[in-house]
Amino acid sequence: MKRYFFISLVVVLVIVVGFVSYGAYLNKAGENAIAERMAERMIPLQGSKAQIRKINPKIFLDTINVYSNEMTDAIALIDGRVSTVNVQKNDQVSKGQILFNLTNEQYPLKIRQAEIDILKADSEILKAQNDIVKAETYLARAKNDFGRYSRLRDKDAVTVERYDEAEAAYKEAQVNLEVAHVQKDQMIAQKESLIAQKDQLLMESSHSQVSAPIDGEVLILYRQIGSYVTAGTPLALIGDFNHLYFTMTVEDETAKSLSVGQVSQLNFNRRDLTKVYDTDYNVGNAGKEQTFTAKIIDISPAISEPAAMRTILWEINNSAGLLEPQTYNGVSIQSLVSKSCLAVPLSAMIDHSHSTVFVLSSDNILEKREVIAGTDDGNYIEIRSGLNEGDIVITSGMDGLESGMKANVKLEERDN
Repeated sequence: MKRYFFISLVVVLVIVVGFVSYGAYLNKAGENAIAERMAERMIPLQGSKAQIRKINPKIFLDTINVYSNEMTDAIALIDGRVSTVNVQKNDQVSKGQILFNLTNEQYPLKIRQAEIDILKADSEILKAQNDIVKAETYLARAKNDFGRYSRLRDKDAVTVERYDEAEAAYKEAQVNLEVAHVQKDQMIAQKESLIAQKDQLLMESSHSQVSAPIDGEVLILYRQIGSYVTAGTPLALIGDFNHLYFTMTVEDETAKSLSVGQVSQLNFNRRDLTKVYDTDYNVGNAGKEQTFTAKIIDISPAISEPAAMRTILWEINNSAGLLEPQTYNGVSIQSLVSKSCLAVPLSAMIDHSHSTVFVLSSDNILEKREVIAGTDDGNYIEIRSGLNEGDIVITSGMDGLESGMKANVKLEERDN
């Protein structure tokens, strides 16, 4: 019995091993068949030819800080309370135009007091003049007496004491006259000082009107009617915003495609074009975007000098008055002058750095290739090296693609 049992067990094991081996054979054969089919499969893709195209380079900026070279405050020149405000925010004003009137009740009182002090000084000067007349009369009398006693002394006809008294009286009269003249001069100087103080008060009082320091637009009103201000307090910010400026820093290769005097088109987000100082401007509403022009007025360092990075200074034509000195987000700058260059669709770029594309070889094999790209216009991008004219690049369905895959590429209609 045992012998038959072991024989049966061996037969079962042989059958099991046979089935397992046959299954492994079938699985391997299936994998090889799938691999062969995958190798022969042509992935349907879209592509485009690298060719010479005219593009208008566009630069996208996350933010720009727009500023004005003509901005200044209208300043209060005296202490006082704002009695009238003659302008509103965003009004256009001319240099010298009266913006505010200030009232200071102390100035009339101070001016009146100065006038009273001047009258008192006149009275003191008149008194000093009378004192001079008296001193001159006393001096003349003392001089005669001293002369008479001098002659008597020569004749020994007067005592020494009497002579000394006459001499002392004469000297005292001289001193009194000098003192009277000094006092008069002091009174005259005091009067002149009081007159100067009065003139200063009158001049300061005339500064109760605050005028615009430059031609421009009222950007901010810092004070309203009833506000008390001291001399030197800013009351309004005035600016000329017809021409605004901003700077950007670019790599040397990008800067070489730019030149001083070049005019480009600026595109702003419409949501950023609402006046920021309590005024909503609807003039020139172009929908989602509003277009402006900007001109390059300086490139630093100059293109002739070696540099890795350069700063570009732009001047914006803001004659519509829709822009303000502030930070704007999502701005694009597009050249109005086109350039001819080898270019491919921007969608052919695999990475954000625009350095890699998939190229289709003559035997329909995909190859990942490194390129050096230049400027773009939002649709096409310049290729400076890495591609030749006529090369086919992949423009869609690039997820999961690898070098070596076969592809059946349909060219975009504009390349046919």
